[in-house]
Order: sequence, then C-alpha cells, then structure tokens
Amino acid sequence: MINNMTNYYPLKSQHGLALISVLLIFAIVAVLAGAMIERQSLDIQRSGNLQALQQARAYSTGIEYAVRSGLQLDFKDNKEVDHLLEEWAKEHTYPLQPGTAKIQIFDAQARFNLNGLHKTASDRSVQIQRFKNLLNELGLEESIADRTQKFMDEDSQVDNDYLANEVPYRASYNLFKHPSELLLVQGVDPDAYRKLTPYISTLPVGAALNINTASNKVMAALSTSWSLADADAAIGNRGETGFATVDDFWGLTEVQPFTGASGDLPDSSDDKNSQEVWEKADFSVNSQYFEVFAKVTLADRMATIEMLIYRNAETGIMRTYYRDYSRTEARIPSANSANNNNSTGNSADNSTQ
Repeated sequence: MINNMTNYYPLKSQHGLALISVLLIFAIVAVLAGAMIERQSLDIQRSGNLQALQQARAYSTGIEYAVRSGLQLDFKDNKEVDHLLEEWAKEHTYPLQPGTAKIQIFDAQARFNLNGLHKTASDRSVQIQRFKNLLNELGLEESIADRTQKFMDEDSQVDNDYLANEVPYRASYNLFKHPSELLLVQGVDPDAYRKLTPYISTLPVGAALNINTASNKVMAALSTSWSLADADAAIGNRGETGFATVDDFWGLTEVQPFTGASGDLPDSSDDKNSQEVWEKADFSVNSQYFEVFAKVTLADRMATIEMLIYRNAETGIMRTYYRDYSRTEARIPSANSANNNNSTGNSADNSTQ
C-alpha cells in the first residue's frame, strides 16, 4: 500500500510538467505566428506602395509626353507669342482609376534668372541690382545677391566662408543647374528660399524675361524706381493676347524713361532713371523654357514630378533639362503677386532639392 502511494505522486507531478510544456509550446507558436502575420502584412503593404509608386511614375512619364504634345500644338498655333491666357498656362486635372493627375505648366522665363549673376553675363551689374530689388520686394536681405554672385565667381575666392561651416563645402564657382542650389549660399535659410523660389529660375545666361508672363514682383524688380503699382500698370497693358512685340512694351509710358530714347530721360541729374537704361535684348514676348509640375494621386498614395522642358524657338524641338521627384507642391507665387500663370483661380533625374 505504501509503495503504491509512493509511485502515485511522481506520476501526477510529471503530468503537470507535461501540461506546462504543451502550453509553453503553444505560446511560442502563437507569438511566432503573430510575428509572421505582421511581417506578411507589412510586406503586402510595402509591395502595394511600391506598385502604386511605380504606376504613378509611369503616369508621370506619360504626363511628360502629353505636356510636350501640348507645347508642340501651342508652337504650331503661334510661336511668336506666349501669354497667360493660352491653354498651356491653365491648370488641368485628369481622372485616373482610381485617382487623379493634376498638371501645371509655368513659364520659367517669367522668373528672375539666377544665372544672370554669373560673370559671363553681359549686364551682370544690372542683374545684381534687379535681384536686390526682388529681395527687397520680398522682405529679404539684399546682401544675398552679393553672396550669390560671389558663390558663382571663382575670382571671389570665398571658399573659406563655407569651409568653416559645421558641414564644410566649397563654393560652386559655376552656373546654377537648379534653383535649390541657392540654399548653399551663405545667409539663405529655408524660409528665405521658400519666399524666393516662386520667383527664380536657373536658365542659360542669355535667357530673356517674358514680359507677357512675368509677375508684378519680378516686373517691379526691373528698376529701383519702379513700384508694384508701376508694374501692375505695365501688366495691365498686356490685354488678353499679351504684347505682340517687345516694341509694344517699349512704347509704354511707364517704360519710356528707361529706353534711352532722346528726350525720354528725366531732366534732373539726381533722378535714378537718368542713369538707368534697359537693354531690349533682356526682354521677350515668347518663351523657350517651361517648368512642369504634376501630382498623381492613386487611392491614398501620391507621386509628384517637376521638370524643366526646353522648346526651341525656331524648330519647336524639345528636350528635358531636369526631373525632380522630391518637390511636393508647385512653385506658385503668393496670391498678391498678380498676373502670374496659375497664381489665381488655379491656385506651383537631376534633383538637388
């Protein structure tokens, strides 16, 4: 009897250990299964995101060709004049399944060309002053203009100003390829760049300002003696079809004092206008450079692209200068910068932003 009871208790204890072992195994399996399900869910979501992004990128490629076709039609219709009431200057939204594609085209020659500050520009001093005027209009330091032109000029030897930074680098001493390069210039912080970016471009040195598409802030920056009211007065003379020739703009009352025509300069030698004569070659009524911003939304996913397209003024042949996939919004001037394409009513592979 005693022997039977002795054998009973060890057997009961072994049954309890077996139950605990089984429960432990089930717990481990449950944790592993949960981790596998979570990882599988993330993999499925990641694959969906990549697929949507690739699809959106494919749409953006198609958008580029569609924009080129539209600009080609505009060229065939009238290659002599580009203005803000033409079809290319309107914002377009197209339905997709499921989602939308929004396309905005901006005239890059409606903006101040930063490369006009390069030492190869024939009127460099004039462009530096105009950039200072623009900075003043935007409430920014005029010294940014001097630092920018030095950043582009190897004769300035300003490397030490940048090598002393926490993250050292050298001045480029070259033409800008993208407006975001301005962020490398000393004194240009993100807030200053955000204010400037709708009004600046980086085009070849000789690119002219399109007086049919420039905003009032860019126009007002043409002279230290011009105000926004003067710029608005000149813009008001564009009419619905823009200036047909630069001569039409040259004949405006507001512009005459700067043309250098005999008898047009003010009598007073103290007047700034008496020392300021504009070059007609700085202006045009048509454009060769167009900035395109497209936003593709598919379900809850979004892809964007900004590109600069060049259209030859004589042949209409086009090529893309750069594609920027980092920008999330178009570079649209503020609402009070009137008469700029897409700024009212519709309201902006070499990426450096």
